[in-house]
Amino acid sequence: MKLEYILKSKLNFFIFLFSGFLLSFILPPYNYFFLGFVIFPLILYLLKKNQQADPRFFFIYGTLFAYGYFISSLYWISYSLNFDQEVAILKPLAIFFLPLGLSLFYGFGFYVLKRFCNFNHFFVLNFSILMSLIEYFRSYITGFSWNLFVYALSEQLESIQILNYIGTFGLNFLVIFLFSYPYFFLNKNKAIIVQRLFILLIIISSNYLYGFNRLQINLKTINQQILLVQPNENLLQINSNLDKYIESILEISEPLNKNENAIFLWPEGSYSFIKNKNLKKVFQDKFKNNQKIILGATTKDKNGNIFNSLVALNSEGKIINNYNKMHLVPFGEFIPFEHALKFLNLKKVTFGYQSFSRGKSREVLKINGNLVLPLVCYEVIDTGLLNISKKKFDIIFNISEDAWFNRSIGTYQHYSHSIFRSIEEGKHIFRSTNQGISASINPLGITLISSSSNEKTVFSSNYQVLNNNTPFSILGNLMFLFLIFLFFLIQVSLKRYLKLL
Repeated sequence: MKLEYILKSKLNFFIFLFSGFLLSFILPPYNYFFLGFVIFPLILYLLKKNQQADPRFFFIYGTLFAYGYFISSLYWISYSLNFDQEVAILKPLAIFFLPLGLSLFYGFGFYVLKRFCNFNHFFVLNFSILMSLIEYFRSYITGFSWNLFVYALSEQLESIQILNYIGTFGLNFLVIFLFSYPYFFLNKNKAIIVQRLFILLIIISSNYLYGFNRLQINLKTINQQILLVQPNENLLQINSNLDKYIESILEISEPLNKNENAIFLWPEGSYSFIKNKNLKKVFQDKFKNNQKIILGATTKDKNGNIFNSLVALNSEGKIINNYNKMHLVPFGEFIPFEHALKFLNLKKVTFGYQSFSRGKSREVLKINGNLVLPLVCYEVIDTGLLNISKKKFDIIFNISEDAWFNRSIGTYQHYSHSIFRSIEEGKHIFRSTNQGISASINPLGITLISSSSNEKTVFSSNYQVLNNNTPFSILGNLMFLFLIFLFFLIQVSLKRYLKLL
């Protein structure tokens, strides 16, 4: 009997691992969201069947499930190690150990589910609450809120409009619950199955109708020409000759053929102000007087600290404003505990040995009368943490260098975050990247115009505004915590009611 149980457990290990692997295809660019309605009920069924197992088995189940999910959806991170032989040795860490580290959170979640939750009427609700909390905490502990289950709905604009109230983590909870809901159909009573199916359809259709109606909102258009520039240049060639790169960007930008007050948004890493203090010679007679240029650059302060910055320049190439990136990528942009590990002579993934320093604040920039919230690269993933200063702003500028992703699925995953942030904040997002997807996304998450991932292009867009701030932009992730607390109270109340029957 013991041998039979061990063999059965080994089969379970494979099923959990493979289920996680399949579930990864709910994410961009595939967006096979229907898989969620099959895989989550299967996971719940297996957990219920193995409810007598040791909690340690549940930890393994959760870890394997998440490992399959992450190793399939995050393998592209290793592509960033292709550009420097000194860091290529880290590829196994990126491919195998990063997914493992993230998976441990889910193993812990399954362990808690076994230790403290019953497999009764509230099994699905408890699972949904626990998984959404696990994704919330792993996002803040790691700073990497990537590939939450909710991003399965990236292409379903009607279904994600509720983000303006409950945000990404709130909708993530509802998505996990709805994906798990077919577990309730495991009942021999056909009448009960029909009732439960009816409830599911009401929930889904109500959310869809809310989103459909919201997408009919008439947005005010602000007549400000913003040029999104995508050079589509090789990353190694850019680093070897930044001056030539700037010249190629200038060539496709054609500033003299654009509006007098046009704003040009160039990608992250377009220049280094460490090697050359200004661009006056390069910019001479290239721009109209009131045109502005926003670009990504490496900057250095008087203390020798270097920053990954978003820099605003006037038509003469003079810096008029800048923002230093706050949310840095561990090992990508800085070495954690750099002083303690100095003897190892570790190198960050981006070019150069010295770590970038963290910016102190994210202030709104005023550019040609427009209030701009600056974001560099994957700072756009920080749901609920964009407008740290809580100051009024009109639009969001997000510059990135997605060439690190080598035109992989990571490019589409990165882009999907911009859609979610635009709906949450109710703001127009302009996204410029050297390779990847540059886009103009309005406050309803509608992409007005975008590039393909391997296109050399420049395109123009005005921006649109909502009349009012979204509830989420005011309360942030308190909306998610309130939602979890509300469903917890509902569960407690129902338990008391059932005891009285």
